Amino acid sequence: MKKISIPACLCACLLTLCLTLTAVFIWQRILPRHDRGDYTAEDKLAEAADIIRENYIGEYEESELTDRAIDAMVASLNDRWSYYMTAEEVAAYEMSSRNSYGGIGIVVQDSEDNVARVLKVYEHSPAGAAGVFPGSLFLAVDGQDVSGMDKDSVVDLVRSAIARGQVDLRFLCPDGSEREYSLTPGDVYTEPVRFQALPSGLGYVRVENFEGRSAESAIAAVESLRARQVPGIIFDVRENPGGQLSELLKLLDYILPEGKLFISRNIDGSEDIDYSQPSCVELPMVVLINEDSYSAAEFFAAALREYDWAELVGAQTSGKGYAQITVPMTDGSAIHISHIAYFTPKGVCLAGVGLTPDLSVELGEEERTLLYYDMLPLEEDPQLAAAEQLLLERASVSP
Repeated sequence: MKKISIPACLCACLLTLCLTLTAVFIWQRILPRHDRGDYTAEDKLAEAADIIRENYIGEYEESELTDRAIDAMVASLNDRWSYYMTAEEVAAYEMSSRNSYGGIGIVVQDSEDNVARVLKVYEHSPAGAAGVFPGSLFLAVDGQDVSGMDKDSVVDLVRSAIARGQVDLRFLCPDGSEREYSLTPGDVYTEPVRFQALPSGLGYVRVENFEGRSAESAIAAVESLRARQVPGIIFDVRENPGGQLSELLKLLDYILPEGKLFISRNIDGSEDIDYSQPSCVELPMVVLINEDSYSAAEFFAAALREYDWAELVGAQTSGKGYAQITVPMTDGSAIHISHIAYFTPKGVCLAGVGLTPDLSVELGEEERTLLYYDMLPLEEDPQLAAAEQLLLERASVSP
């Protein structure tokens, strides 16, 4: 009987090994990975990145590739309140959360003849310190004539100048004079609350947002109006996009009597409840709301109404029922994501429902635009007028 030689055995073993390795390679690289039980979403993303790196002949930025991928992932949640932020956007977001941002401190709009105009100048800003006048028309940015440019084009030039660290502007001022300003970009601080006693004798408190310092400012405003012995207070949270839960709870705790303030449901299904202390503000109140009263602003109005502390005047709100957290990533970017579901003191979810005002008053298109730009005079505001009348009746006082 013929015997198999040792070299022949080795060759057979080597052939078997090669065939095995080839099969493994085919299984891992050629066959569709979704046929593998251990193929995860992370594997798929890594595989896509590898395919681009190994096959794309053009040039691209790796960081932009990643940013867009993450942005698309978060966008696929179909939640308008969740979004991805680059490191630069995180820095801007953090400043806005403190009611501040970097820039020169002006708001720009198109005038009637399509010339860019200074709509608003923030007091605590480089433009405010330099004395730039609201209503001024842009004539030049860094020596370039912009008198024929629209707002967006002018804003782009100003932003480019801000990025370079120096902004030279020339304006046609409301008094007809021409003035030039050389501004160094810096921190711009905005005041989240303003207030006054109306001619009717009622107090008026407009809360622009619930970001940093808003509760403190609103409480100071109410205390000042109480010292003037106003018979009632109108809170205006129209166009208020919301803000920080801590600011909302601080203001609600100050205004409302003892009881539940905020019910939150966590991702694991557990619930947390925040409570108010016994001290409160016992004055008749009305809250002005509209389509752009979001988040904390919407909840503020809902809580006051559920305690029978205020009636609501204005337009139907949109309905938001999730609170967000900002989760930082290693490179300084972050994902702002809906993290908890929240409910009113009586356990009502506002998501997709919103608030229907006790007294519905719609604004015309022009009035709404003026309100958005904070240019609607109080004496020409139909919603405010309706709120005053309702509150005067509730407070049993005469104008």
